[in-house]
Amino acid sequence: MGTAMETAQTGLKERILEFSDPDSPASTAAGSSLNSPQAISPSGLADAVRVDIPKMGELEASEAQEMCDEPSSPGHRLYWEAFFVNMPMFCGYAALFGLQHEIKNRLAISDSNVEGSREFGVACSLLYVMNLVFRFSHNVVFGFMGPRGRANISMLAMVASMLVIVFPIFCWGWHHMGWVTLAYALGGVAVGTFEANFLCCLTPLGPKTKHLAITAIPPGITSVLVGGFFAMGPPFHVSPTSIYAAVAVAILLGMLLLAVRIPRVQHLSQNQSGLSSFLQDAKLWKQWLPLIWTLPFATAVDMFTLSAFSPGVALYIYDGKTVTLLPGLELPTHSFFAIYNTFNMLGGLCGRYVSYRLKPRHPLVYSLLNIVGALILLTRMPILAPLSTFTVMLGDGLIYGSIARRIDATVPKQFNLIALSFWLFVGDFGSVLGSNLISYIRIW
Repeated sequence: MGTAMETAQTGLKERILEFSDPDSPASTAAGSSLNSPQAISPSGLADAVRVDIPKMGELEASEAQEMCDEPSSPGHRLYWEAFFVNMPMFCGYAALFGLQHEIKNRLAISDSNVEGSREFGVACSLLYVMNLVFRFSHNVVFGFMGPRGRANISMLAMVASMLVIVFPIFCWGWHHMGWVTLAYALGGVAVGTFEANFLCCLTPLGPKTKHLAITAIPPGITSVLVGGFFAMGPPFHVSPTSIYAAVAVAILLGMLLLAVRIPRVQHLSQNQSGLSSFLQDAKLWKQWLPLIWTLPFATAVDMFTLSAFSPGVALYIYDGKTVTLLPGLELPTHSFFAIYNTFNMLGGLCGRYVSYRLKPRHPLVYSLLNIVGALILLTRMPILAPLSTFTVMLGDGLIYGSIARRIDATVPKQFNLIALSFWLFVGDFGSVLGSNLISYIRIW
């Protein structure tokens, strides 16, 4: 056993040194030798890394794994197109949770109508419920497809969600709550299926591409919550219908980018799909679950604060025509939320940017930022609301980025998809709880 460990460690060190200078003769020679029958196989190297990682410092382990992964990226390039595939999906997600009050107004449900508001809240909560269900169910319902096919079907589901809102609800004026239920259920299926599968598609392209892709989430959300609120305010007065329609078009363009610009590169977690593969990975839980089982608890706290407080209940605290920031200083509500959501984006961007640069630590540490941000909002001081959402989103970015980085650095590649699904599945319990508590927090 000791000899095998030494051999594996030696092979790992040699591979890192060989690729440290891609243009050197040693690197070229290493490339040919690694392709020889006597070279260490990728699965054998992954096993060596997996055995050795617990004995290494977290930072060194992450760096070593990333160095081993990067040469597998086609052309060693950064695929910036991944940013624009991911971004429109989160435009759709933002349109569903951030513009829900526009739908409520269209259905003529006033905030004083407690029963109607709660029924509407339950319908909207299906965004989070179906998101939660499909974190794992995509392995069964769409089991006949690989991760790339599931990413495409999820994007179509989000387009369908937007179009249900555009036509039956806004254009045709059908006020039945079933249309809201359908739209938000489709949105939940879309997000729950897309996120893990798209990240899995990016894993073979290297950590830089994945890092860039996850930084698209805050701009995607903010382009709707800032751009949308500015557009709906004076002097443009763009209708919400146009916002939803624009998002649908953007997602279709994202699908085109995914088809023609993101290469099809498979690794072990993509070789098989379906229920049998999922059950096989689940049976081998000892090889991946102990490495990550505590991480999703931070995401659960994070998602609770996002759905309940950022913006969540803020949409109902500040729901008049204007918001008084200070005595004598008022802003139209749409303009106030444009500023609010700008801070939301800046917090998320900062968190995701530095998450790959800080020394790795348990993401629960960053949950303190989410809790502090939620408490600031509960002071109900409008001037502090932007600081509140910035703090919550800073915690969100740090948690999301650090967990994605940790999974790539420590979990064997054949379990990448199930590990991502487990992380997001557990985290979404926080979203479901937070979204269902908004109506109660509002009157608290």
